[in-house]
Amino acid sequence: MKTTRTTINHGWTVRLLAEEKAGAHSALGGSDKLLVPPLPANVPGHLHDDLMRAGVIQDPFYRFGEIGAAWVDECDWAYETTFQVTDPASQHACLVFHGLDTVAEISLNDSPLGQTDNMFVPHEFPVGGKLRVGDNTLRVVFRSAMRVGRARAQEWREANPQLPSNAMTERAVLRKAQYMYGWDWGPRVVSCGIWQPVELLSLPVARILDWRHEVQFSPDAPARLHIQAFVERSPEAEDAPLTLAASLPGVGNTEDGFSDPGVEPASAPVPTGEGRLRVDLTLNIEDPRLWQPAGRGDPHPDSLPTLYQIELSLAADEPVDTRRAHIGLRTIELIREPDPDGKGESFKFRVNGHDIFAKGANWIPADSLPSRLPHDSEEVHNTRVRDLLVAARDAGMNMLRVWGGGLYESEHFYHLCDQLGILVWQDFPYACAYYQEDDAFVQASRTEAIAAVRRLRNHPSLALWCGNNENHWFFGMWWRRTGADPRPFDHKIYEHMLPEVVAEEDPARPYWPSSPFGGDDPNSPDFGDMHCWDVWHGRGDWIHYAEHRPRFSSEFGFSASCGPAAWDMCLADQDRSPRSLVVKWHDKTAKGYDRYLGYTTLHFPDPETLDDLIYYTQLNQLEALKFGIESWRRTMGRCWGTLFWQLQDCWPVQSWAVIDYALEPKAAYYAARRFYAPVLLSLARRGDVVEAHLVNDLLTQVEGDVKLALITAGGEVLAEEKLSAAVGPNSAAKVGDLTLAAAQGRETEVFVTGEFAPTQDLPAQGLSNTLFLAEPKDLDLPDPGLAVEVADADDHHFAVTLSAKSLAPYLWLRLDGEPEPSPLTLWEDNFFHLHPGETRTIKLRKSPTLDTPEAVRTRLTIRRL
Repeated sequence: MKTTRTTINHGWTVRLLAEEKAGAHSALGGSDKLLVPPLPANVPGHLHDDLMRAGVIQDPFYRFGEIGAAWVDECDWAYETTFQVTDPASQHACLVFHGLDTVAEISLNDSPLGQTDNMFVPHEFPVGGKLRVGDNTLRVVFRSAMRVGRARAQEWREANPQLPSNAMTERAVLRKAQYMYGWDWGPRVVSCGIWQPVELLSLPVARILDWRHEVQFSPDAPARLHIQAFVERSPEAEDAPLTLAASLPGVGNTEDGFSDPGVEPASAPVPTGEGRLRVDLTLNIEDPRLWQPAGRGDPHPDSLPTLYQIELSLAADEPVDTRRAHIGLRTIELIREPDPDGKGESFKFRVNGHDIFAKGANWIPADSLPSRLPHDSEEVHNTRVRDLLVAARDAGMNMLRVWGGGLYESEHFYHLCDQLGILVWQDFPYACAYYQEDDAFVQASRTEAIAAVRRLRNHPSLALWCGNNENHWFFGMWWRRTGADPRPFDHKIYEHMLPEVVAEEDPARPYWPSSPFGGDDPNSPDFGDMHCWDVWHGRGDWIHYAEHRPRFSSEFGFSASCGPAAWDMCLADQDRSPRSLVVKWHDKTAKGYDRYLGYTTLHFPDPETLDDLIYYTQLNQLEALKFGIESWRRTMGRCWGTLFWQLQDCWPVQSWAVIDYALEPKAAYYAARRFYAPVLLSLARRGDVVEAHLVNDLLTQVEGDVKLALITAGGEVLAEEKLSAAVGPNSAAKVGDLTLAAAQGRETEVFVTGEFAPTQDLPAQGLSNTLFLAEPKDLDLPDPGLAVEVADADDHHFAVTLSAKSLAPYLWLRLDGEPEPSPLTLWEDNFFHLHPGETRTIKLRKSPTLDTPEAVRTRLTIRRL
């Protein structure tokens, strides 16, 4: 008999618990809306969505709705459903909750099953003998995470007076996604709910619990795929003959596919007994194809890495349970080698024997309510995560850091990273707080870590386990405990428990205690990874990025407004001013709003309209990221990675994201396609000279001709250099200079261009660059005489052709009217410069509402500086 899994995701209701009604009702001045009957509830789902559908609260994202919904988090709520059972024959059955958020009490037919307070792990409750034939009532009561957290935190502070109380927060005492309590880019929507699917698991014989694999490579020999699987038997079948088999069906994730019929399946008997029963299998793979990160091997962005399908089948006289997955054959190392002078140490990733410059961003959960995102056990129709990951790959990114204030992401997320060749730096979910170190908390955290590592360890994209976000750094700056002990209070978690779990469960992958971490100074530029936040939070101008010389910059960024469609989600007509109260509320950076805008007006004009706010802050973010990342890519050999903060938003907000909540790319996203190109021509001013540098991420030498020119906005060439250039594989080099003598006194009306013409076929992105010699707000720009033509390019795109008689900087192409679907793929390029006399054609994707050139002409708006 097969193991069966029956979902229980339908027929749920939610209601406010009676004992909480009176208090909440009184606190809100007697609002009758709180006296709600049971309401329909979505499972998977979160409470706030259920209340919004019922009209009890407005959207927390709209205007000040975050404040208006705050009462919800102070109450207790009960979810309930009835499900049918027709055959309770198996006594080995479990109810499996794949995600409960967070402090929950579960009962079946009014009989308690258990309690939970961890959002990150599945919870199983044996129900053999407790099920009825016919109707069964399942109830989950969620206690207020706010009230429970406050009470626990207070007890903790009283028990540990030697610890800094400001680091012992209400969120740190619960294993819940920390960002839901609010962050400097996200709202405080703590919520609760059955956020992942519910299943009734029937186990008449046995099931596959989990598995792991390692690959052994040998020269001129087959690769050996070692598989270690773990099986659990039903108590009724502890001695039954069972066999586990492994095979590679052989279809790979390449454009043409491939098969390896020579790979012989392997099988082995399952031991008898109780608990986790281990089975070892080995497959030999002739001529193995390696999984490679994006851009490594083929620099063109639509190339896909190689994945193998694997199938594990558990059988008695007939099949009992099956697991299918994709794996990639690769090696990954974290290389830390002392400098020859002994003053520092490298920090770089080595994949398949070759060092790789990590280019990417930090990933936060893609919604403030994580139940809105795809779930692992259902057919995925939500394309939000896919669209974001494809956009990251298309922008030249080969790594994302899953930040420690968020989640262990869904299986869907990691599988997409496997498919797209995006390496994943995975933080364990601890961020910017002290966490408890008593035995009960550490043991619960160990259980969580084991579950997470076992779930994720077979993904080739997973590159690193990291203990926490910024806890060691904050301890070094602010959180010293009283007394002589120099260690963080929670060091047992990051320096003992977590590395032990990784060593036991995923020994082939590196572990890193914290981010940032390295040397006596956790944020040292000479050791480990570095968070370069003193520019935004300190000196306040992105030109200071050039003063940092990190080994690996894993966090840095500049904030900017979201785009028009995201503002439409949260503003009323009266709010559409750059300094309206609602616009300010949707800036969580806590800098002081005028100071935030002041960072922009150092370089760009003061925004007078909402459109100005969008345009100027996004251009400032573009230049900030471009300046910092090009500075560090030029030092390849010392610096081996840049992961900017952040890729995307979880609600409509002004933030460091380069893709906003409406999935509209900001100006910096289009710039990322250029500054993260596999081959980059970078320009840097050094006094009266502009240096040209070539950066080459490929494993082959790149050579060609470089042309540098000093040009007026009207097109007059004042100086020019032409030179031959070459840069070796996986390296960067200065290739020439251009003197600026002819620009003296004319900085506001001239600019420098650089163009690299390679001898081999390379993507065009990154091969040209522009450098202004004055602040953009001070440029003296004549009317460019911009001309625009729109025509059909092919069945799926229009060709928008632009030409300019003089310099037209920062062209923003947009469509008035209703937002188009899939804005991430709407424009081929945007926010670019058109040089004097230049003509350029940009592709625009067609849609049902954008189906003729005339429709484009009617809606097209172009803004320039």
